[in-house]
Amino acid sequence: FYRNAINIGLPILESKRASRRIDSGDEILVDLIKGKITNLSKKENYKVQPFPQFIQKIISAGGLLKYARKELKS
Repeated sequence: FYRNAINIGLPILESKRASRRIDSGDEILVDLIKGKITNLSKKENYKVQPFPQFIQKIISAGGLLKYARKELKS
């Protein structure tokens, strides 16, 4: 699941604390580079594992296929 999500450009973050503390309607801010979720509604921060640089590039490109096409054109 995780690998397929990255392949389609969908970042998957894992945090037990965040999943327990974030409620429907809470406003959140996600920083994929720093590996941080901020719950603006509750003024709480949750640490997550940041993505390695190459995965960040795949996500930014919109998935593995788009990333590969972009790289082949370079």
